[in-house]
Amino acid sequence: MNPCSPTIRFEVGPYWLQLPAHAEIAANVVKPPSPARQAAWTDWIISFDRFQFFIHLDSRLRLSDLKRLFDRTMKSDVRVSCIGVNGVPGVTHGGYGPPRTWIDWWFKKGDVMICLYLQSRKFAFAEPTPEEMAEHSAIIHSIQYAPDMADGARPLPQLSAST
Repeated sequence: MNPCSPTIRFEVGPYWLQLPAHAEIAANVVKPPSPARQAAWTDWIISFDRFQFFIHLDSRLRLSDLKRLFDRTMKSDVRVSCIGVNGVPGVTHGGYGPPRTWIDWWFKKGDVMICLYLQSRKFAFAEPTPEEMAEHSAIIHSIQYAPDMADGARPLPQLSAST
């Protein structure tokens, strides 16, 4: 994101992200099948021209589960990288390469993990521009963890001058 471009703070549970003002935000709530109507799953979809982020929260999984998930679904031994953003540990896997952009980032601090998936909006490979890659990176690097305080309020996250 261009530092001079307007952004919005987007809150997802105890996490906050800075999004470009031109992002389109939607939520998709998936109810569990009967009779297990105990919890619903919400995906937030952040759309841009050619790319979109899918975001959800998970309180059951661990960061180490990303590798197991990909090993099982891709039937191969994938490489997962450890990362950290603003004091929030995470893991990532994927890339911009063909046949489709697909990058996963999972971050967990406290008892809730935020899972982000970047995908190209169309299956045919769309090579990202340097500006698009910078915008995606800025979103990921804006993640802040702000747990609820005793009075139910949340502290404002301390954003760096680059966001």
